[in-house]
Amino acid sequence: MGLLTALCLTACAQADSRYTVFLDSDDNQLIVIGELTISAPGKDNGYQFTLSEQSFSDHFLAMRPFKCLTHQQNMLCYLPYSYASRRNISGTDLTDLEYDLLFIARNSKDYGIDPWNGRYYQLRWQGESIVGDSNEVDLNVLAAPPEEGDFRPIGDGDLTPAEVGVGWQPTLRIEPMPD
Repeated sequence: MGLLTALCLTACAQADSRYTVFLDSDDNQLIVIGELTISAPGKDNGYQFTLSEQSFSDHFLAMRPFKCLTHQQNMLCYLPYSYASRRNISGTDLTDLEYDLLFIARNSKDYGIDPWNGRYYQLRWQGESIVGDSNEVDLNVLAAPPEEGDFRPIGDGDLTPAEVGVGWQPTLRIEPMPD
């Protein structure tokens, strides 16, 4: 855990911390995708992620609604994680939050949507901010509920770093909101 993170966790002990969640595209376009509220340390280490729906357009794909972002001919469609999650994070473990930031990539000209084209952002603290790099993952593993008690059915072996320069692979950034 970085020094700034430790300081923030200590200094923010009195109140919940609020963050803006962005996708930072390869052309440095910041797209606000949501807000993150982290409970004050000592409460429960919980968080709440709220999707910023005004940034997304509605699409009906594979017989269900999706919220999608379009960048040129590329699309990223938000996939809400619908199974049990502790929704806790710490200075060293952001995995629960990673599950709340799942996407499926597709070309805007494609028909339907394929969970095989999943995007998973592995998150890490960077000072007071959180940064995530895009990984490719087959999200078909989420088609059926995980076994009871398995809150994290996607393992490190399921992830492949997204190839730079292929498709739209924005970085995920979570920045503290000004007081």
